Amino acid sequence: MISGIIAVVLTPLIYFAFVIYIIYALTTEKRREFHREEWILVGEDINKRLSRFEMIDDLIDSKILVKKDSLEVIKILGAPDSRDKENNKWTYEAGTGGGFGFVDHYLDIYYNKDNEIVKAEHRRIKD
Repeated sequence: MISGIIAVVLTPLIYFAFVIYIIYALTTEKRREFHREEWILVGEDINKRLSRFEMIDDLIDSKILVKKDSLEVIKILGAPDSRDKENNKWTYEAGTGGGFGFVDHYLDIYYNKDNEIVKAEHRRIKD
């Protein structure tokens, strides 16, 4: 009798916890520490570039790019994938992943007139 009650109570709780874990695992973006060498190596291989986005938030949070000019950024991140001279913006492609569906990730770096970084942001485009 007691084991039946325990089974009836615990089974839905275990099922609910499992479903919540699966949803969390599928929707949470992976994060990892920024490593320059890994960023550069991953960027050279189109197939591996998909995992670059995992390092963007750490790169921004650690403020590695603060008060750097464009030449210093190239030493850290390599050449950008695109340059927008009108908006003083460089963009690095960071791959696809993290969340339901397809999410394309980009690192956008904005410069001022003195060629210093004003802002770096992690841009996500959901498909």
